[in-house]
Amino acid sequence: MFDIDSKLKNAWIGQLKRDWINANYYYFGDKMLSPAIDLLSSEITLGQWEGGNKRRLSISAFFIKSYSWQYVQETLHHEMAHQYVEEVLKITNAYPHGEAFKKICIERGFDPKARGDIHRYGQIINNSKGASRNHKILGKIEKLLSLAQSNNTHEAELAMTLAQELLLKHNISLGESDNNRNYIKQQIGEIGKTNPIRSLVGTILGKFFFVETLWAFGYDQRINKEGRILEIYGTPENVEMAEYVHDYLHRISEALWNEFKRRKGIKGNKHRRSFIYGLLNGFDKKLEAKKSDNQNKGLIWKGDPELTKFYRRRNPKITSMSSRYSTSCQNAFDSGLAKGKNLVIHKGIKNAGSGKVRLLN
Repeated sequence: MFDIDSKLKNAWIGQLKRDWINANYYYFGDKMLSPAIDLLSSEITLGQWEGGNKRRLSISAFFIKSYSWQYVQETLHHEMAHQYVEEVLKITNAYPHGEAFKKICIERGFDPKARGDIHRYGQIINNSKGASRNHKILGKIEKLLSLAQSNNTHEAELAMTLAQELLLKHNISLGESDNNRNYIKQQIGEIGKTNPIRSLVGTILGKFFFVETLWAFGYDQRINKEGRILEIYGTPENVEMAEYVHDYLHRISEALWNEFKRRKGIKGNKHRRSFIYGLLNGFDKKLEAKKSDNQNKGLIWKGDPELTKFYRRRNPKITSMSSRYSTSCQNAFDSGLAKGKNLVIHKGIKNAGSGKVRLLN
């Protein structure tokens, strides 16, 4: 096996064991007995289930090192489905990715397709994340949002309004069609503790950008760090749009807070959270007003039942949670609220190879 610190290797195995226990409970009704869990030294094979007397489930250490933990979990679930077919359904002579296996995966929202080697799976991941970039609707929306670079507030707000309306029309047309839609799950943002600001950003995405959201367990295997991370579920184009809005909201919130501090001569960040929370509430209210305008035009979003089904399959034991936040400074809150009502999302571009978004000036 290529060079891995022994402590980190043991941490990965420990996390895989905890994830196996959780997945056995959430997806398989605690019907399986824990197998031996280990790391593969292969730079080709993603993972494997060895049944019979071996009872060993292994995931490639190279794969763990190369990709985020959410894809490691997907591979773990894939191999657990093989274990379920053999040990619970008692099917041992079927094709590895046969009908029983496919049925188990589909019922739980897993990908039943054989994935090939690590490099091929990496292409699948990149294609699924980039599939929406070839979608005509996003091309049109990007052109509209490019107008938001203008210093003219009216033109920027008009561009944002038209872009939102176009995305709404697109999703309404999808809901009225019989076409099979593809849904994906993507973890976005940093791993850490939840707070009112992060929670409100997630709420805004779920309310206005045609995705389902969930604060889930997150793990950064490179530094062995645990925390909460935002998961978004939706079509590839909606997930891409929601991810951009998520990053922009956090970035613009900090920029406007710093501007507010300079203008008011404020030292320190005592009222930062109050200001940003008020800002995001203002943005929420602005979008809510736009929603009412669209409804008056007859553009009514009735939801996506298939997305709801996908979300529920992936989170079969989900419970709803809510959080409250009391502002510590009403003046900072009100100032943020006023800023939020005039917030316009600008078009972003991605740095080649970095995956990060930067704003056009």
